[in-house]
Amino acid sequence: MIAKFCIVLSFLTLAACQTVPQQTTVIVPPPPHANINQLLTVSQFRTPLFYLEAPLYDPEVKEWIPQKFLDDVQKSIDDTINYPYTDTQLRLALSQKLSSAETQQVIDFYQSTTGQNILQAEQSFRERVNLSSDSTALAADVIKATLLSTMLHNVFMSSVDAVISRLDSYECLAIRQIPGSNIGLLMAKRHKVAFMERQVQRSLSNLYLNVSDADLQAYLQFAQSAVGQKYFKARNEAMLSIGKEFGERVAEAIAPALPNCMGSFKVSS
Repeated sequence: MIAKFCIVLSFLTLAACQTVPQQTTVIVPPPPHANINQLLTVSQFRTPLFYLEAPLYDPEVKEWIPQKFLDDVQKSIDDTINYPYTDTQLRLALSQKLSSAETQQVIDFYQSTTGQNILQAEQSFRERVNLSSDSTALAADVIKATLLSTMLHNVFMSSVDAVISRLDSYECLAIRQIPGSNIGLLMAKRHKVAFMERQVQRSLSNLYLNVSDADLQAYLQFAQSAVGQKYFKARNEAMLSIGKEFGERVAEAIAPALPNCMGSFKVSS
């Protein structure tokens, strides 16, 4: 029970930890393409980040975590995703990988009827996250070609690694008051991969359930094209580039929801 609690607690980034700003050398990258902002909007680029909410809808999690607390976590995740700096990071990362012409080709696809149907399915993932059926072979091919599973795994693990690291090195009364929490944290480290893989699977297994085979085939064709492969590789790298910081931002945002957490302080290096 303690191990399960710590695994989910770690993923939900319940670490009330403040980092001390450090001076760094800032390298100014070239400005984003003029149509990068349009790409972020048209493609609903941040949508996969919302799949980090998957554990919040897990029946096993909901059995022993109060709903009000889960609601607070969800709001913190949403606020972090919608934080303006998230788009700034994504714009810069994409601009370094895609030309303006390639960016326009991706925009054109997502503005098509097929693209809109795909986006609708991806945005409504919460409606199907607890269904038990598996993806069709065609949907599985799409997920593989778009690197969606790889991207989610990377973002999930990058975030949870950052949080577990902070749980290791920072003190939070709400966590340390849990009997056996140190042992539970060790178990969380051991089982984090299995837990996160399950959440990725829950997010994707019925993602395209209501999308027609014709639309999925057209999406697959786009994903396997030269510009499609370049775009999805760039998307994967852009998301991975914000994974650790994203986890830290959620951790800081959710800290007030921890009862008896009177702030935080570092207790070990």
